[in-house]
Amino acid sequence: MTEKLFSIVHFFINPGESQAFKEKAQACMAAAKTDLTGTYAYEWFISPDESQAFVIEIYDGVAGLSHHGKIVGKTMPALLAHASLKIKFAGDMPADLFTQYTKRFPNAEHAGPRLQGKLQSPAPGAANPAPSGKIFAVARFSVHPGQEAAFRALAEDCFAHVANTEPATSGYEWFLNEAGTEALVLDIYDDAQALAAHMANAGPKMSKILPLVTSKVHMFGAVPGPFLAKFKPELGTTYGGALFQGIL
Repeated sequence: MTEKLFSIVHFFINPGESQAFKEKAQACMAAAKTDLTGTYAYEWFISPDESQAFVIEIYDGVAGLSHHGKIVGKTMPALLAHASLKIKFAGDMPADLFTQYTKRFPNAEHAGPRLQGKLQSPAPGAANPAPSGKIFAVARFSVHPGQEAAFRALAEDCFAHVANTEPATSGYEWFLNEAGTEALVLDIYDDAQALAAHMANAGPKMSKILPLVTSKVHMFGAVPGPFLAKFKPELGTTYGGALFQGIL
């Protein structure tokens, strides 16, 4: 098993500067692709109105994150001339490393260590040459007081069920803070059919979890129109945008 470190970066693009931002983002990707050692995912999404961007990053532990930083670091100042950002890390991130990041990004957060996950193999070290039809979901759960133990038991049951029955849900990563009060879940579906299968398969399990939490879900990537039509921001589900560039 290869340990993974995750980050979800949320950019707020300066008004009128989306084109310049995208050009600088492409420079970040070009730099990353010169050496993808230890980088499992580096997926960029632009919101429909181009006011925001999101990046889902997955690395082979601290070594992969550090290597990526050395490769891409010089491109970041030009990008940040056109946007501000918030970053949330997840996984087994050493406290001293997180402290280093907060010196540069004071609003950085850590979602907690990985409770369970399907991503176990090392990064291939190369980008997928085929167009991606993948769909990503990032869910945040705030557990209601007194429901921490029940939530964790249900989360473990849900994961075991999905891990054993959904090969096309290629990523299903759960993170939980030490208090058991906040959880982050990252799903990666191979395609729209995998998303539909997951909703049917895991739906009964999730119906037991949702009464115990307050949830917010962002969906990204090749989400079909009929699914998009069901998203209701007032109920906590929003679309973060189509894939702009990536390596998966």
